[in-house]
Amino acid sequence: MKTVKLIASFLFFTIISYSQQSNTVIKIDVSAPNGKNVSNSSNHKWLSAKSKDMISIQLINGNPFKYDYKIDTKSISFFSDEEKIKEEIEKIKENNNKNILPDTIQELDQKMTIDEIVETDYNLNQNVNYLNIEVESLYKIVIKKSSLNVEDLEKERAIFLESAKELSNYALLNLESLKEYKNDTIYEGVEKKLLATQEKIDKCLDNIIHKLYDVDLEIYTLPIDVQGQNIDVIEFKLQRFDKETKKEDLSFTSKPYKIWIRGGLKIDVSAGLFLSSLYDFEFDKRDDLNISGNKIITQKNKGEYDIAFGSMINTYIRMNSWAVPTLNFGAALTQNEKLQILFGGGLILGKQERVILTAGISMGKVDRIADSYQVGGSYNLGDSGTIPIQSEFKFGHFFGIAYNLSKVKKISLEKGIE
Repeated sequence: MKTVKLIASFLFFTIISYSQQSNTVIKIDVSAPNGKNVSNSSNHKWLSAKSKDMISIQLINGNPFKYDYKIDTKSISFFSDEEKIKEEIEKIKENNNKNILPDTIQELDQKMTIDEIVETDYNLNQNVNYLNIEVESLYKIVIKKSSLNVEDLEKERAIFLESAKELSNYALLNLESLKEYKNDTIYEGVEKKLLATQEKIDKCLDNIIHKLYDVDLEIYTLPIDVQGQNIDVIEFKLQRFDKETKKEDLSFTSKPYKIWIRGGLKIDVSAGLFLSSLYDFEFDKRDDLNISGNKIITQKNKGEYDIAFGSMINTYIRMNSWAVPTLNFGAALTQNEKLQILFGGGLILGKQERVILTAGISMGKVDRIADSYQVGGSYNLGDSGTIPIQSEFKFGHFFGIAYNLSKVKKISLEKGIE
């Protein structure tokens, strides 16, 4: 009983673990010549993915600021950080001095004169002007590059964003300090300047978010599920379009990419030529010189094999290799149009055009001499002289070569299964 439970538990967890999907990421370095520097997370020799895996395509070292990237005719999704950053900025604006940076909190306890407030506002204006220039300069450099150093860009845009947030905090501090002078005659004029500065900083923040954070530097397609589909390969073409001119760069990755599926059961059909050890025996006769009227039965020498033509169903596990073992089941017709059943194993050679070398057991009905007779015996065959034969079901062996009739079955990301 314990043994049965252990076996049942083993089967259960095996099925559960097999059915769990993981994600294979195909990485394409678009900065490489023709985008041909590709790899996949499985570290397999070929670009490949398991049949039960979800498949995503990631572009690295691209420049989404300058180019639009498309797979076939579909744009690749860019997952943006823009909304997340905007929410963070809004919290700073709504909470005012609650979000003032730590190194400025102590300054709230030090009363500033109006002249100091005005001077601080002037410095803030100068700093935001400088920051705007820096942001524009970086953006102009970025949109001219064919590929980006993602790590450097992430650092630079983060520095700009933090600088703008710090300026916003100082502007809030300045407005907070001005409240001490509400009864002063120049209060309204100074407040107007400070609010204009705050608005200018807000626009700077919005500009940084819009220009440097509106696309994510991690570019993935949505996962593709191929589980349960009897396919060999996923094929797609990567295209690149200039954002300004909208023209396609025709020299970019002109050839399609192929992701070969491995694992999972694959079934297809082949046809070919077979040599079978099963064939009809043919007999002849000659006069028996010792017994008048009798004939001695002889067997014609037809060799050891007969030629047969037929087709087979090939069943195999995708191995993403030039040589794949297979189990075959099929049928063939001999030269005498006798049907034979074939069952065996073989080797599939090739990927696009596939040839199968196969061998195994053949079975079927063949002609043999009748049970009451034997080759070499002397018999009175009567006036007709016909040698008695009978049909028998026999087992033999075969070997042969076949060609896979099923084309490589692929999924085009644009057209679907072909």
